[in-house]
Amino acid sequence: MIPGYEFSLDFIGVDDPWIGVDPDMGALRQIVCETFQISESDCGAAIRVGVVKDAGYARAYSFSLPDSRRVIARLVAPVKPLFKTEGEVAAMDFVRMRTSLPVPKVFVYSSEANPVGVEWVLMECMPGVELREAWKELDYGKKARFAVDLVDMYDQLSKLRADGCGAIYHSTRRSTDIISTATPYSSQIIRSPRWKPLSSNSIRSLRANCNHSLHDGDGLYEIGPLQDGALLQYQVFVPSPSQTPPVFSTADYIRLLAYNGFPSTRSSYDKPTRDKVVELFQGLHALYPHHPLFGPSADPFIFRFCHGDLHHRNILIDPRTGKITGIIDWECAGFRPWWTDVAGVGWLAEDKERFLFGTCRPNNFADDKSDSLIPGSDSCLRAFFRIELYKRNPDLFSCFLGGVEKRALLHAATDLPRPVGESEIFLRLYDEAGYWDRSRRGPFPFDMTAWQWTQITLDEMEMERIANAKKAVKVSALV
Repeated sequence: MIPGYEFSLDFIGVDDPWIGVDPDMGALRQIVCETFQISESDCGAAIRVGVVKDAGYARAYSFSLPDSRRVIARLVAPVKPLFKTEGEVAAMDFVRMRTSLPVPKVFVYSSEANPVGVEWVLMECMPGVELREAWKELDYGKKARFAVDLVDMYDQLSKLRADGCGAIYHSTRRSTDIISTATPYSSQIIRSPRWKPLSSNSIRSLRANCNHSLHDGDGLYEIGPLQDGALLQYQVFVPSPSQTPPVFSTADYIRLLAYNGFPSTRSSYDKPTRDKVVELFQGLHALYPHHPLFGPSADPFIFRFCHGDLHHRNILIDPRTGKITGIIDWECAGFRPWWTDVAGVGWLAEDKERFLFGTCRPNNFADDKSDSLIPGSDSCLRAFFRIELYKRNPDLFSCFLGGVEKRALLHAATDLPRPVGESEIFLRLYDEAGYWDRSRRGPFPFDMTAWQWTQITLDEMEMERIANAKKAVKVSALV
C-alpha cells in the first residue's frame, strides 16, 4: 500500500520490491571471478552505478577487472520472476544479432534461485554517459548527431517484425540450453549462456507460456507474455505470465494493458474508468479503418520490436560527439504497435507539448525560442529531427506525429488507480477541451454524463467503505 493513500482497492503491491531482499555481494563477486577466470585479488569491489535508490526493478554494480576493464552486474528485483530476466536477456541477444545498435553483450546470467539471492545478469560495460547528464552541454551539431542516431535506432528496430504483441524469449524447444562456446571476451556469443541449466519446472513454465513461434526462419525465439512497464508496476498487483499472454490485435493489446491482465486485476472501483478509456480508444481506432498504421486493418503489419522504456537514462552517448554509444535496460522490450514507441527521447519527446497527457495541457513549445530562423535554435533542432524521420522512413514520421493521441489514450488506460492516477480527470478534460471534434468525428463514443454519475456513486461507496473500516478498527480496539 502506498503511504498516505487509504483509498483504492488496487494498491495491493509494495513501495519497494527490494524490501526483505539482501543480495549476497560476496557470492556475486565470486561468480565474476569464475566467469572471467581471475583471482579475487584481481577483481575490484562492487561499485553502485546509475540511480542510487532502493526502489526500482534493478540495481547495477560495476566490477573492475585486469587491464582496466569493467563489467556490469545487474541485480533483478523479484518482480515477475524468471520471465522478466529471460525476456530481457533474449531481447538484448535478438537486437544485438539483428541490428548494428550498441546493445550490451551478456556474459552469463541466472533467472532462477542462486547463491546471490536474486536473479542477475553479468554484462558488458558500455561506454559513454547518460543522455540526461550530457544534453545541456551539447552544442547544436552534437545534438543533431544524436538526433540522427535516434532516428537510425527507430528505423533499425522497425525492421524487426512479428504477427502479434508480446515479449521475446529464447526457445526451449530446440535443446534444453543452447550455449555458445565462445569466451566471455569473444564477440561471437549468439545465445547468452545461463549460469546453470534451467530447472525442469522453469522449462515447463516457459514452454507453457511462450508457445508462439517468431517467424524469423531460425526457430531460436518464441513470443510470450507481455513485459510492458504498465504490467510491471510493483505498487499494484503484478499479473502472472498466464494473465498477460501474447495478443494479436491492437484492440486486445490496449484491453490487456488497461485491465492489468486478463482476467482483469482492476478493482470494481477502478474498472469503470478503464472501461471508458478502452471505449474511447476503440472509437478513435475505428476512425482509421484503412489506415496503414493506425487502423484495424493495419494490425498484421505494425507489430514491430520496441525498447518499451526508452528515456534519457537508458541511452548513453559520447559527450564529445553526441553519438549514441549504448542502449540499456531492455526489461520492457517486445513486439507492440509501432506508434507506441516512436515518440522521441528526453528533450526530443514532444508528446506533452502537443497533446493532453494526464492533467497536463499541451504547452505548444512555449518554452522554446520563438525565432525559428535562428540557426541552431530549439525550433531548428525539432525541425531537423522531424525531417530526418521523414527522410529515413515516412512511416516513422507518421508514427511520431500522428500517434500522439493514441499514445495519450494508452497512457490514460495504463495509469495507476486513483487517487494517484489521473485517468478519470483526463477523460473529463479530453471531452471538455474538445479533443473529440464532433463536427468531424461524429458522436462521442459514450455518454460522459452517465459515466460521471457512476463515478460519483462509486466515490460515495468507497468513502462509506473507508468510514466503516475505521469504525470497525475503533470497536475492535475497545474490545
